[in-house]
Amino acid sequence: MPDRSILPGSAPNGATGERSMKSLLGIALVCALAGCSTYQAHSNLPTPYAPTNASQVQILYSPPQRAYTSIGIVSANRYKPGWTDPTVSDAIPQLQAAGAEIGADAIIVRNDQRLNDRHVVVEGEAIKFTDASTHQ
Repeated sequence: MPDRSILPGSAPNGATGERSMKSLLGIALVCALAGCSTYQAHSNLPTPYAPTNASQVQILYSPPQRAYTSIGIVSANRYKPGWTDPTVSDAIPQLQAAGAEIGADAIIVRNDQRLNDRHVVVEGEAIKFTDASTHQ
C-alpha cells in the first residue's frame, strides 16, 4: 500500500501548486502593469566618452544654438498599457539613459512614431557640447 503521509512543507490536494501558480500570476500582473521599455545607444566614436548622469541629459527638439558634436544615435521603445496612448514624454527617461550610456550632454529628438496604440518609438541624435558654456 502506498505511503500517503504528507511531507513537511507540503500541503494536501496540491495546495502548494495552487499557491505557486497564484504567485506567478501575481508577478506577471505586476510586470504587465509596470509597462515595458527598452533603449539602444550607438556611439559613432572610436573611443566613446565616459557615461554621464541620465538626469542631466537634456532633451531637445531642434538643434541647440551652442556648438556641439554628434556622438551617436539613440532610440527608445516604450510600451504603455492602459487607456491612454504613449507619447514622446513617456520615452524620455529611456532616451536620457541611452544618451548617458555614451556620454551625451543632450539628445536631439529626430523622429517618433507609434507602432500601434500601445507602443511609441523615439529616435534621436546624441550630442556633446563643445563650448565651455553651461547654458544653452
